[in-house]
Amino acid sequence: MDETVEKLIIELDNDKIKYGVFKINEKKGYELISKKISQNAGIQKGKILDFDYSIKIINKDLLEIEKQVNKVFKSISVILNQKDVFCTNLCGFKKLNGSKVEKKDLDYILNEARNSINNNQKNNSILHILNSNFILDKTKQDKIPLNIFGDHLSLHMTFVSIPNNNLKNIKEIFSKSDLKIDRIICKPFAENINYLNSNKNLKNFVSINFGNELTTISLCQNSSLVFFKTFPFGTNSIYSDLKQLCSLTRDEIEIIIENLSRNKSDFIDKKFFFKSDFKKLSVMHFKDIINARVKEILDYTFNKNKNLSYYQNRIGNINLFYEDLNVFKSLKGLFRENLNLNDKNIRVDSLSYDDSGTLFGAAELLFNGWPNEAIPFSNRKKSIISSFFERFF
Repeated sequence: MDETVEKLIIELDNDKIKYGVFKINEKKGYELISKKISQNAGIQKGKILDFDYSIKIINKDLLEIEKQVNKVFKSISVILNQKDVFCTNLCGFKKLNGSKVEKKDLDYILNEARNSINNNQKNNSILHILNSNFILDKTKQDKIPLNIFGDHLSLHMTFVSIPNNNLKNIKEIFSKSDLKIDRIICKPFAENINYLNSNKNLKNFVSINFGNELTTISLCQNSSLVFFKTFPFGTNSIYSDLKQLCSLTRDEIEIIIENLSRNKSDFIDKKFFFKSDFKKLSVMHFKDIINARVKEILDYTFNKNKNLSYYQNRIGNINLFYEDLNVFKSLKGLFRENLNLNDKNIRVDSLSYDDSGTLFGAAELLFNGWPNEAIPFSNRKKSIISSFFERFF
């Protein structure tokens, strides 16, 4: 690898784009040398809605970044978070009949699984193939059990895919800026890589990211992402409910929430009505509206999510991340109270969202790779299988 290489990573967020330029440092690691967050109304919930406007903003941002780092970029990697990104789990197997496990056995399992995904998701493109478990003769293996005799080999895989049209739109918008996309990275995958790098002892956990407009739940087993789902609602829905049902402005709601725990009266103080007409509004009614929405968010994402039922007994930690700092400071206790846990020993951590965390997770993947990933890119010289095995050998 060229040790002077810089990589530009772009995250498509709700109504904004995050840019990060990373460079290999003297310690053979990587460091963030430039960061920019730009408002872009042409993007909503990770999808491009206004093509021309988005291009205009992106071109302006790129000129600023390239001038700052004194480099013209020809390619980028894009972090994507959309409700249309799919996560599919498959278990492939092969009978060995007492023979040794060889690379060709895993080639077969992986190719069969990939063909199954392609046949059943004809309008999608695969972004990631992640391995979670190797099982030989009903015994879980910590690594590929090569050269070990057995009768039955199983491989558990997670496929992440995106609709082809969504992919075309992303490629098209950056091609207008003369940029080729090297990789498109699923945001939950990048977030979990960043979290695992800081918490290397954790293996089985759930993360729920409460964004302003999107909420994503992801599940890691054996330090590998095995499930995620993005929902088209976030904590802004709390503000929307209060605005509609209490006839308040966003600014007023934010300040009331911030001071909610300090309000000793049964009614909202008159001083908070600095834009709206004063009305006798009970604190209990205000809290009930918030609680109803928080409960609904958690019911959809975690409490009644049937996709998690198989893993419930193996969850050791739940991480609740909040993009909205006011919600994090004032309402994190309410979110935790509405979380239905079968096991009281499960640890629950509430954390504020790190704007750079996803960028660092993507940088780790790009510079160092990730042990559980096979890279399904047709423009790579190496095949998908050789890409898969180079992670292990």
